[in-house]
Amino acid sequence: MAFDSLRFASKGKDREAGLGREAYFSDGYFSLHQLCSFAHQINLLHSLGPQSLLEVGMGNGFTSSYLKKSGIDVTTVDINHRLNPDICCDLQSLASRLFASFDVVSCCEVLEHMPWRDFEENISILKGFSKNLFLSLPYGRRIIGVGGFSKLPRNKILGLWLPMPFLSKPLPSEHFWELDYTRETSTKAVVAILRKYYSEVQHGVFQLNPCHRYFICRT
Repeated sequence: MAFDSLRFASKGKDREAGLGREAYFSDGYFSLHQLCSFAHQINLLHSLGPQSLLEVGMGNGFTSSYLKKSGIDVTTVDINHRLNPDICCDLQSLASRLFASFDVVSCCEVLEHMPWRDFEENISILKGFSKNLFLSLPYGRRIIGVGGFSKLPRNKILGLWLPMPFLSKPLPSEHFWELDYTRETSTKAVVAILRKYYSEVQHGVFQLNPCHRYFICRT
């Protein structure tokens, strides 16, 4: 299935640039699932040990604010000026606006807001700013299972999640695509593209929010 941006008036750059700040502090952003995703992002980004970080798509600033306070030099980019990013532009314009390199680039729940056909180009742009990428994407299949904390004897997050391959969930109106929503946008297809630009690609699931999947890419 091909995705065409002309078919979706409620998607894309204009929508994202025009959202009010309150959209990033709606009830959904206060849900435990979303807050757990932020916690996973912070934990995994910290594990990479960056001194400098480029965050593409800052959203409500939860992740970047925490990491800045921890001492990491964070530069934020977003298309929406209401969020007060350090740089306000779309991803395709970023290379002409920013001339710097970073230890890690973070891009979480951003690329699904752009057509799938742009995915590889977007990865190429992100690669230009760092040898290391932390990427997360929404998962497009229904999931059953359990997850939580255990002490065995140390605290550990455990999860057993089973995707339902024949039960796709409705695609949100603001997304062009999601991971594994179709064969074209499968995890395998995403990893194949990432491996064109990075020698090591690790991927997994946020155990406390399996609707989000992450990719850690290194050169």
